[in-house]
Amino acid sequence: MRNFALGLLLFLFIACFIAIIVEELFLGGRRKRRLMRKTRMQANTDSN
Repeated sequence: MRNFALGLLLFLFIACFIAIIVEELFLGGRRKRRLMRKTRMQANTDSN
């Protein structure tokens, strides 16, 4: 029973770790590109 509980905790830890990595790499990157594009467009309209 103890081995099962430790295995379950390890599995949950790894699953959360992978979810955090996926969120940072894909969702965070998309958000950053969107903000950079918005800033660039605003700078172009300000200079005109």
